[in-house]
Parts: sequence; structure tokens; C-alpha cells
Amino acid sequence: MSFRPRVEAERLRAQAAASRAGRAAKTLVKDGPLRITQVALRKGVTLQTHRVEGPVSVQVLRGRCAVTTDSGEIAAVAGDLIAIDAGVAHAVRAVTDLDLLITAAVCA
Repeated sequence: MSFRPRVEAERLRAQAAASRAGRAAKTLVKDGPLRITQVALRKGVTLQTHRVEGPVSVQVLRGRCAVTTDSGEIAAVAGDLIAIDAGVAHAVRAVTDLDLLITAAVCA
């Protein structure tokens, strides 16, 4: 499998712009415990606090965001990669229009 995140980002940005929620996402890989999802968020939109049973990585493809966990807030910009341990509650807020690539290992 191969993907072109830039091409997918353009589609997702258009969907997010048209969405009342200001966000759009597409699961690129769903194979066993592996999930890779590309997400577009409009400025000011927050992915509310949630937990994932397995570890998660959040890669910022475009824009700036704030990732919040119980340990505090991490400011991230395009090119940054954040690793979150299994079961850690986290939220993501788009400081600017934002494109993310989220990888998760989902426990069965």
C-alpha cells in the first residue's frame, strides 16, 4: 500500500471547510491492530479528550496545534511527531488550519 498525504489533504481540507463540525478524516489503513488516519481540522476546532487502548502517534503535516494530556500541553508545528502512551487521555486543538496523520495500535 502507498498513499499520497498531500493529495488526500486537499480533499480532506475541502470536506472540513464544508463541514459544520470543521473537521474531516479518512482511515488510510485498518489492518489488524494498526490504524492510520489522516485528519483535517479548521482553525479553532478541537478533537475532544479521549483515550486509545494502544499507543498513538500524531504527526503534524501542516499547520500548528496544541496536544493536551494530563502532563500538560505540547505545542506542535508541521513536521513534529508526538508519541502518546497507551491509555493516556489526550485532546488536539487546531491553532491554525491543520492536517494530521494519526497512527494507533488498537488492542483487541
